[in-house]
Amino acid sequence: MEDVMKKLCGIYARVSTERQAEIKDGSLDTQISRLKNYITYRNTHVKDDEKWVVSDIYREEGRSGKDTHRPELQRLLSDVASGKINTVICTKLDRITRSIIDFDNLTKTFKKYHIEFISLEENFDTTTPIGEAMLEISLVFAKLERQTTSKRTKDKMQWRAEQGLWNGGQILGYDLVDKKLIVNHKEAQTVKLMFEKYIELGSVLQVVEWLNKHGYRTKEYVSRRKGIKRGGNRFFNAYVSQKLTSRVYIGEVTHNDNMHKGQHKPIIDKKLWNEANRLLKLHAPLRKNPKRETKYIFVLQGLVKCGKCGNYMTSKYSTGRNGLHPYYQCTRNAHGGKDACDMKYVPAAEFEKAILEKIKDMCEDKKRLQEIVKKANRSTESALRSLKQDRKIQENKLKPIANSIKHILDALSKGIKNKSVSEKLSELELQKDQIEKDIQNIDFEMSRVKQQILNAKVMHESLTRFRQIYETATPLKLKELLPSFVEKITWKPTQIEIALFDQEVQRGQLENGNVTTKGGGALPLVKWLRLSDEVRSYFKGSFEIKP
Repeated sequence: MEDVMKKLCGIYARVSTERQAEIKDGSLDTQISRLKNYITYRNTHVKDDEKWVVSDIYREEGRSGKDTHRPELQRLLSDVASGKINTVICTKLDRITRSIIDFDNLTKTFKKYHIEFISLEENFDTTTPIGEAMLEISLVFAKLERQTTSKRTKDKMQWRAEQGLWNGGQILGYDLVDKKLIVNHKEAQTVKLMFEKYIELGSVLQVVEWLNKHGYRTKEYVSRRKGIKRGGNRFFNAYVSQKLTSRVYIGEVTHNDNMHKGQHKPIIDKKLWNEANRLLKLHAPLRKNPKRETKYIFVLQGLVKCGKCGNYMTSKYSTGRNGLHPYYQCTRNAHGGKDACDMKYVPAAEFEKAILEKIKDMCEDKKRLQEIVKKANRSTESALRSLKQDRKIQENKLKPIANSIKHILDALSKGIKNKSVSEKLSELELQKDQIEKDIQNIDFEMSRVKQQILNAKVMHESLTRFRQIYETATPLKLKELLPSFVEKITWKPTQIEIALFDQEVQRGQLENGNVTTKGGGALPLVKWLRLSDEVRSYFKGSFEIKP
């Protein structure tokens, strides 16, 4: 492979919302400005054919560096693979990752595509063995520093608990003042009512419905960091259950399962708290044992949405004469009752069978698939023609400018020098650089659009293979496989809507649950097929089911 002289730079900047105040490069704009200035500086020391060019900027806001599941980092890696960039620059190593394992994987990717990695703070350069060693050493020390900081934080929390101080955030019934709990008398009445109603009704769900019906709401407060109004929402099951079991209301604080007498005033009598928790434990087996005892696999878990409120539907069980019955229930309905959403539940087995049969029908519709692919490719080919025309226009703009620059350089070589000629030359060179950058961007866009050209035969073979897989797969395997194939399923009492292929991914053919690409390498199913809106609309269907 020939050496690429010109540096096509990808600027990567990241901040974590939670730690933004602690970051030296206080904002994304500050990081990007530093990196641009560095590129400008490097360009003053290289030849024209070795100039550093900013190909793209990757702004990652409010994302942790603990893993690589970040949209902008994934876009950067995609551009690395496509050749859009050959140099990755950041202000500090931990902007890219805080994980040694992740960084090791990233450096392997960079090596594979001959990518240079530059970190300003540490002055690292991965083109040398010593540079690689220094990077790994730096990550080890960074990990040690985080572990030390984490231990200090845990020790401090342990000390506060032993002193009877609260380690948590905002809680209903108290106001948090200087990190201490002060009784909020209005909210304290709501907490007392919650306990009393639970003892009276014996059901968390009925307490939730009663509180919401009578206008009670969760704690309302203003966030300390951003000054944003939060809370003041309807009650739901998990919220009420957590409050009923919290020992903070009887004047205690807990840490690592150890109880300590708190410095704050209790708002619930211990006798009342004990009675409520006795009832909770009494009812607990009825809620938890079915899940522990059953081995039913909810194949569509995490994919089904309520057709009324749009929330996900969760997996549940009911007990009947013939034992346990699995079903899907709207999360909002499960937490807040019918006042929150009156969608009825749907039996899991019948529902899953109907969905899988419909997907099977979709996979077998070869004729319609060919029509949709043809339509989608017409759109892609039209976009390519438009891009080629744009490129031609830019090339035509470039020719007279290049000729003018040549004439001026010829004149300068003959000794003709004056200020106006030099200024004209600078102006023309700026225009030339901008047009060349526009042409480069058009080429990148053409490359991206070409990747969207679909092959009907490949798609049909892949869908057929997928059908064969799910007809013979175990429920557990189906549960693992379907999220890579199904975008979402929207349930209504008389209608189901299925949308497939939400991911923008590479093309290939299915082979044993993986995708085999032309190069012979295997990709997981989630890295499969890049589809346009036209093709996605084909795999979006609805059908009626019998109640």
